[in-house]
Amino acid sequence: MGLDKPPNRPVKTADTIFGIVEFLLESGGSGVKEIAESQDLAQSTVHSHLATLLDHEYVVKEGTTYRLSLKFLDHGMEIRERLRLTRASQRIIEELSDDTGEVVWVVVEEHGQALYLLKSSGENAVQTRGRVGRRTTMHDIAAGKAILAHLPDSTVDDIIESFGLPERTEKTITEREALYQELKKIRDQGYATNDGETTEKVRAVASAVLFEGEVCGAVGIAGPKHRLTGKKFHDSIPSKILEAVDTIELNLEYW
Repeated sequence: MGLDKPPNRPVKTADTIFGIVEFLLESGGSGVKEIAESQDLAQSTVHSHLATLLDHEYVVKEGTTYRLSLKFLDHGMEIRERLRLTRASQRIIEELSDDTGEVVWVVVEEHGQALYLLKSSGENAVQTRGRVGRRTTMHDIAAGKAILAHLPDSTVDDIIESFGLPERTEKTITEREALYQELKKIRDQGYATNDGETTEKVRAVASAVLFEGEVCGAVGIAGPKHRLTGKKFHDSIPSKILEAVDTIELNLEYW
């Protein structure tokens, strides 16, 4: 299993529309002139594509500014709710966040990146880099490493080739061989840790969720370094996550 390969003959019109959509997402909204300049297109071409997106309700026009509509939210929420992993884990991560007081994430792999699928915040939860729907590299977060540990080596190689191993902090794994050693350790102990590899003052613990012999995601807990210390970081939090994952995997069998 490797990363999905792009088609040999991409459709130019589709490329143009998705380029406009991505720019509107990054900019938060722009006028025709700015969009045309960013995409190296004629303003008349941009206007035609925007008219199509507007007609299908994928953009909203406010004066001379176009922005993406909440129709994308509707699609994303519907897709998420259809996933078996969502239904099997939602209640479990809520119980886990209540128990630990920290933020709990369910993360999945899509197109070689980690995607934050679900979040549940305990009473002491702190804000981290993650947000539901966000995509990020896999090698520097606990949940991403937990997933990588259960993917074929060929897929891991493809992911590294596509996204590299960028350094987030001084503790980030940036060498391929070091990553493979870490993944073996994760398989042996059953969970992954992140000791300041993404953000210096944040630690996390995560374990992969397996279904029918394949990894379908991971559950992770993140919190400030001063709270996730000693036995809590290396024993009690991993134990709670492993228990939660066992329940989720059981739910997947009957959902």
